Amino acid sequence: MRRIRCIAEGGFKINGPSRIGKGPMPNEEDLKSSNEASLPQPTQAGRIETCIELIEQAMKCLENNDKDCVIKILEELLKAECHNSYVVGKEVVDRVRMVAHELWLRSDDELRCKLLRILRGFVSKKWIRGALKMYNKDLNNKWRTKCGINWEREVARSNIVKMIEGLLREKFGWDEIRMCEELMRFIGVDTENLDSCPRQVSRGRT
Repeated sequence: MRRIRCIAEGGFKINGPSRIGKGPMPNEEDLKSSNEASLPQPTQAGRIETCIELIEQAMKCLENNDKDCVIKILEELLKAECHNSYVVGKEVVDRVRMVAHELWLRSDDELRCKLLRILRGFVSKKWIRGALKMYNKDLNNKWRTKCGINWEREVARSNIVKMIEGLLREKFGWDEIRMCEELMRFIGVDTENLDSCPRQVSRGRT
């Protein structure tokens, strides 16, 4: 599902009640987005089951010494938020860390750099240090220089939005429309009196 536009892109999309002869007619894209927002989201138990299955696949790849296979599955684990203890719990996260650590031990420098770049896109330096059992100075100095990695942007903005969105769905059952409505109320906009909202609000404009 696409990230909620009201947060990730600075725009708002609220599907208010239709009124005959007032406001623009909803187009096909609006209807599609509304239908997507109403689709059921995976439960915590479902997420945990998916993560465990992926971890087991990764361990089999490690047994076969198939490092490329482990890299691909580890990336799937990160995309499925199996590294986030708020979503799947500490036990599952520890097993993901174990997969990353075992791959690190069996890799050459080239593959280690590839692993660090993948991890950097999803987790913090603290998570990486804990998983790879590495000192902060080694990560900041040795591997930063060797791999040419800039640690200033530890987590991409889209991943932060994805994490927040997932928590709102998991804990409160909010869909995309509800999130936008609540955000607009937070900034003082009365959504009850709105028929529709612009798709995107340019930065610096009201």
